[in-house]
Amino acid sequence: MLARIAMAALASVSMVSGALAWDGARAYHLRPGGASDVSLALNLLHVENTLLGLGDTTLDVGVLTPTYRTSFDVMGNVGFVLIGLPVGGMTFDSLAGTIDTGIAQGDLVLGAGVGLVGMPALAPMDYAMHKPGFQAMVEGKLFLPTGDYDANRIVNLGQNRWTFQASLPISYALGDNMIDPELTTFEIRPVVVIFGDNEDPFGPATVMSQAPIFGIEGHITRNFNNSVWAAVDAYYETGGETSFDGVANGDGVETLALGATLGLVLSPNVATRMTYRHTVYSSDPDLTGHALEITAAYLF
Repeated sequence: MLARIAMAALASVSMVSGALAWDGARAYHLRPGGASDVSLALNLLHVENTLLGLGDTTLDVGVLTPTYRTSFDVMGNVGFVLIGLPVGGMTFDSLAGTIDTGIAQGDLVLGAGVGLVGMPALAPMDYAMHKPGFQAMVEGKLFLPTGDYDANRIVNLGQNRWTFQASLPISYALGDNMIDPELTTFEIRPVVVIFGDNEDPFGPATVMSQAPIFGIEGHITRNFNNSVWAAVDAYYETGGETSFDGVANGDGVETLALGATLGLVLSPNVATRMTYRHTVYSSDPDLTGHALEITAAYLF
């Protein structure tokens, strides 16, 4: 029974692993070369499922992530590095009771990316007058097992394993320049998330493994003036099956979520973004979820 409970809980937690990989609309929008920013992102996620041995369950996640990112010239293209540290908590409710992690530290994230096509490193004045078009870059993030973890809990904010996320953000922008008040973008971002092993999992097993999660997110965005833009969003993911001691659990999930984003440019240096998404399809008919993300950034 304990193994089935662990398997069922991880089916919901694996959805979180995929959902938190989404970066959202205009996350890889061309920026001036040499620019840096500090951002604060609040992610709220609610998942409901009916699970074997646990009945009707709910998983609520609240994470606040401060991130520092700086960009630089890489052979004429924009490159960047970032560091972030999530802090928050998780609550899991089921027939087995309530598990609450309290406020805890998540896994440290290190990231980097570089423009491949249509992403030149430009001075601020040249950036403002740059005529956009096709853009592509490659990026990766490494999540280190530094967060709070307790093998006696079913859910934890820290994952006790490394995770690597790689993606290829691609976009096509329509507009006379980067500050065009009617700028429109079409964005697509394929992503893969690869997991290391957890060698101290909840339950009797000695090793918990997870298959990669493959996903793709897409956005259509448009400026309404120099201060307001909005987007319609779609997110698809598949995979993530877990295994205990090499025995697959058959808990991989395929999901499709739709959403919308509102962006506000408060000044040349301050911008905010709010995104809501809702799961509209899942290969697990009992699985539903929705998420809200609010991000504020200061560019300097």
